[in-house]
Amino acid sequence: MSRWLKIPGGRAVVAVSRQGDVLGYGCRRPAVNKAEHHHIGPLYADSYDVASDLIHALVEDVPGHTIQLTVL
Repeated sequence: MSRWLKIPGGRAVVAVSRQGDVLGYGCRRPAVNKAEHHHIGPLYADSYDVASDLIHALVEDVPGHTIQLTVL
């Protein structure tokens, strides 16, 4: 996980409950060969709402860029 957090131009976020439990986390990194393209992953969340909040937080600093989310 520490390698995901250190990618230049990337972003990582964590969702935490009021009790301090981790509800989800995600990372965004720039694409290697395409300007203004980014990949989201890994992304883990306890619910759809948490996943949605994480995705919005991951992309808020790259408006207008293409975002790719791979779902497995």
